[in-house]
Amino acid sequence: MRILVPSYGRDDCATTMDLMPSAEIVVPESQKAAYEINYPGRVISIPDEQDGTVSKKRNAVIRLMGEGELAWMIDDDFVSMKHINSGKYVEDEDIEPVLFNHWVVMEELGACFGGFSISDDYVRSLEYQPFSITKCSYAALCIRNIGVMADENLGRYEDVDLFIALMNKGRIGWRDNRYYVHHLCNKDKRKKTQKGGIEGGDAAYMGDTDYMLRKWGADIVRVKKRAVIGATLPIKGV
Repeated sequence: MRILVPSYGRDDCATTMDLMPSAEIVVPESQKAAYEINYPGRVISIPDEQDGTVSKKRNAVIRLMGEGELAWMIDDDFVSMKHINSGKYVEDEDIEPVLFNHWVVMEELGACFGGFSISDDYVRSLEYQPFSITKCSYAALCIRNIGVMADENLGRYEDVDLFIALMNKGRIGWRDNRYYVHHLCNKDKRKKTQKGGIEGGDAAYMGDTDYMLRKWGADIVRVKKRAVIGATLPIKGV
């Protein structure tokens, strides 16, 4: 099992690397030396021209995967994992074993997309317990390289687009709704509140909402107040 962590400009604060000892961090070549200071021997560099938008970085990570390989792609600001039913946080040393168990289930299923609950609210997540096979997840993704790439026309919502595209081709997903993962960006995802964060509010990405609707249709793409909030995916694909 590989854990690949796309990153940019956070050579001294990639919290995911502290919690996952086997993780490798993927950065542009021009930043490799800075990252090696804090994460020696765990840095994979890509050509600077393959970096830029989140979509481009995701594609660079997918290119590092072998054909048919299943691997984790986890954002670099992971801070904790919560077991929703008990309300308790998973001990740091137990995070990677949870990821491994998830990976094993996906391998046995032949699943192409996986992740965790998008809410840590027990009541809200109850109807989806213990798992979903057609639901999206964010920030901590387990994906299979089946020749599907992120859409580089998108500045935002590339994760939803990638989910739809992967599921449209691979059909089988595995979202474990017993767990929720917390990232630093969860609290305020619309602002650049942290080093290396994404700039711009929702207004700056309304064009991406329109693009998603044109590409997949309003029956698939879920929109609220002009922002993409997820996807409703038929089990037989789009």
